[in-house]
Amino acid sequence: METMAKKGLTSNALKMIALAAMTTDHLAAVIFPNYPTNAGILILHIFGRLAAPIYWFFIAEGYYYTRNVKRYIG
Repeated sequence: METMAKKGLTSNALKMIALAAMTTDHLAAVIFPNYPTNAGILILHIFGRLAAPIYWFFIAEGYYYTRNVKRYIG
């Protein structure tokens, strides 16, 4: 019997996307401070803003599956 491969992103792939997005946002903020109105730079910042919701998802996921909430929070 053949098993179907899971489709979609793995958690590690999501983490790498979030890391790349966060790095892009930070570099854009350092190289181009004060949020210039150039569309390309704004796109870099918008891409960078994807990092926070992805990391929040993993925090919620970890909270849901933890056995010890106090230890998880610590």
